[in-house]
Amino acid sequence: MDVVTAARMREIDLQATRDYGISSVVLMENAGLRLAEAIRQRESDTNIVIVAGRGNNGGDGFVAARHLFQEKNVSVWTTASLPEYEGAAFENFSILQKLGILHRNLQEEGALAALTAALCQADLVVDALLGTGITRDVEPFYEAIIALLNTSEAPVLSVDIPSGVCADTGKIRKIAVQANMTITFGLPKQGLLLFPGAAFTGRLEVAYIGIPPALLTGSSCTLLTATAVGNLIPHRPADAHKGTFGTVLLVGGSLEMSGALALAARAALRGGCGLLFAATPRSVQHIVAGQVAEAITIPLPESSSGYLRKEALDVLQEKWLSCQAVAVGPGLTQNEEILPVLAGILSECQLPVVLDADALNLLAAHPEILTGRRAPLILTPHPGEAARLLSCCTAEIQADRLGAAREIAKIFSSIVVLKGAHSIICCPSGEVSFNVTGNSGMATAGCGDVLTGLLAALLAQGVDAVGAARLGVYLHGLAGDLAVRYSGPAALLASDVIEYISQAYLETAKIHMERGVGKNVGERSND
Repeated sequence: MDVVTAARMREIDLQATRDYGISSVVLMENAGLRLAEAIRQRESDTNIVIVAGRGNNGGDGFVAARHLFQEKNVSVWTTASLPEYEGAAFENFSILQKLGILHRNLQEEGALAALTAALCQADLVVDALLGTGITRDVEPFYEAIIALLNTSEAPVLSVDIPSGVCADTGKIRKIAVQANMTITFGLPKQGLLLFPGAAFTGRLEVAYIGIPPALLTGSSCTLLTATAVGNLIPHRPADAHKGTFGTVLLVGGSLEMSGALALAARAALRGGCGLLFAATPRSVQHIVAGQVAEAITIPLPESSSGYLRKEALDVLQEKWLSCQAVAVGPGLTQNEEILPVLAGILSECQLPVVLDADALNLLAAHPEILTGRRAPLILTPHPGEAARLLSCCTAEIQADRLGAAREIAKIFSSIVVLKGAHSIICCPSGEVSFNVTGNSGMATAGCGDVLTGLLAALLAQGVDAVGAARLGVYLHGLAGDLAVRYSGPAALLASDVIEYISQAYLETAKIHMERGVGKNVGERSND
């Protein structure tokens, strides 16, 4: 599913009118109907308060009020009088007045106090106030209205986007409606998926309003769904053997952080690779072997201080000849003694490589080690590592996560997975995917190592680098969502996420097949 800016959505609406003859009145009618249907589903909600602004967002609210006023107690609160409305919103406000539907202008004296009283009796509040067109801080008049909505005990349903959230960046324009649910029309807007806006959105529903499907594709931004990634799940033929599903070479570990490599190794095996080499300093080998019985552990030459010596590269070169993917970083440490090994892998190994953790920190300090690399590369930074890659602070990354992901992908000619809420996958071309699986319980040590192992497993099974990044991030987050149902977010461990990777595979494949867009795991299309 495409994700768009406010300007792109307006362009799509105009194309629907210009090229297909679908008028703005028709689009507003359809939007209002979808809104009314969502309200009807809340059967016990009788008293509905609709707060409508001057634009098309308010017009959507008028349409919903018209379809509901004979079924529920609907009151409409406007921010202007009828002559101040235009186009389809004007037409629908006119109809509302002729039908005698209760409405009041919030500019009138005492209207805000009356709205406060109405909110106390409301079962549901509909925020149809500002929409996606806001480009500056909320004005004091609207600020007062939004503050009232946020003090209401009734749930709030926002129309298209919570009022006060920037549709492009997710930034809050001084104040925003805290919605319990948002119904957005046509396509999701970027600001609904980027924090802090995503935190104001509540449950997000995308409603079809009759825009031709041909206009709803072609964006450089997409939202990852089971339908979108299900076809990437590797096929498992009945006559397969372990060599069919590829071999991963995983490099990392240290005396201080042997567990990181073990987590990545377990995730890679759970992710479906046929064989896994866990290469680690000699002094750590027995620890990793004891934690991951299914892995083949490779002892690497180490210095007296326990860090990899450059001679380790000779061992790795021999091993990657029989592998299909390499991952470097979990538990590695940032010691400069390791740099020749990392540089050698990047310059000489022509397999797809995943870099995580301290491999990213070494790359940030020595970006020249990527010179001349042509094989696929996936970088998986968290915000702090991303800040080091861009020589800035973490706050700057978080202020513009989308821009940061694009910049890293461009500078390092790599596929970037910027971890966090929500994770962003970006290609060097600038194409972006947003992932909304995952939860705050995954903000714990080791979850990034799990993702690294899963990505490497998908690459080893023949999934291309972009597809592996998208599918891996989606499955990783979904496994966390499944695990958190039983542990709760505070108690979730990275090892819990590993245990639910298999269930994440099954659920994704099931949804993908049920929606008629692909085959389930273990089935092959004859097309």
